[in-house]
Amino acid sequence: IYEKGAYVLRMLNFLLANPSTPDDDSAFRKMMGEFVERYRNSTASTEDFFAVASQHFARSPIAQKYGMGDLGWFYNQWVTRTEFPSYTLEYALEPQPDGKVKISGTVKQDNAGANWVMPLPVVFTFSGNQVARTTVIARGPSNTFELVLPGKPTKVELDPDNWVLAEKTLTQAK
Repeated sequence: IYEKGAYVLRMLNFLLANPSTPDDDSAFRKMMGEFVERYRNSTASTEDFFAVASQHFARSPIAQKYGMGDLGWFYNQWVTRTEFPSYTLEYALEPQPDGKVKISGTVKQDNAGANWVMPLPVVFTFSGNQVARTTVIARGPSNTFELVLPGKPTKVELDPDNWVLAEKTLTQAK
């Protein structure tokens, strides 16, 4: 239970950050600072905390990308429930005439409810140790995605930095 609380905060840090620079915790720090100021010398509940976090999340790049207005879904999944999902990303690369590469694939969620939703970080490594980061969203047991990359990656990894609590995470080329 104690470890899950720390992971919930780590996942919030990820959800508030710009996916291309997840190590920048300034949005998370700003949210935490506002929460502390708002409830200084008073009592705050978990719901109060998530109300502040939701206001900040609504302006985050991830919320904008996926049309998410608040963290109600996150609170219901990660605070009030006990599921411990596993994630698998299966993908195929297709060279494009302009030199770019289309990646298409499927994100699978196991051990989660039928309506479980989670944005997941994906890291692409290219020659010369160039790195690009983005997110894909897991909605329900399985869903597809397509992205266009500037070139062929040497490595594709689903959540290599363990931003999202999961029993296991797997990346497989088709």
